[in-house]
Amino acid sequence: MKVRRDNSMTGPLSLSVLRLADIGFEAPAALLARYGLELVRVDDDAPIPGSYWGEPEAGVIASQVYARADTPVHSLLHEACHLLTADPARRASIHTDASDSLEEEDATCYLQIVLADAMPGFGRERALADMDAWGYSFRLGSARAWFEQDAEDARSFLVARGLLPPDAQA
Repeated sequence: MKVRRDNSMTGPLSLSVLRLADIGFEAPAALLARYGLELVRVDDDAPIPGSYWGEPEAGVIASQVYARADTPVHSLLHEACHLLTADPARRASIHTDASDSLEEEDATCYLQIVLADAMPGFGRERALADMDAWGYSFRLGSARAWFEQDAEDARSFLVARGLLPPDAQA
């Protein structure tokens, strides 16, 4: 397995990740809407529906992504990308656990990094740093090393699903 998501990171670095409160909900909602997804804002003190890892991580149910102000931006993108990489016929039945395979998990991480550039105030560099700080682990040691040196299969998966153009560069 190339990517393993581990939400056990609770040190000072995990506190420094960019959160929706830092960039607002408008731009993330617009980005998700471009892909037919809906961002549902959850009250600050309420549980997040469909959150696999638990608060403050984003949750997914069908084509809706749930998040609070304290939800990390990388988490919002990651869960949204799970819905985008899922077979459209399966998407409607997704609730909480969106991952279907290791290949889909890798593709989700790759797409999350690519879409970070479309998120004003976030971007690829911050996404890579926040993924490392939060506890994503990659066999090459960092999100950047994996993305730049070991993610060709994830990129191919996304091209085959029509989520990236064939000539897309990392």
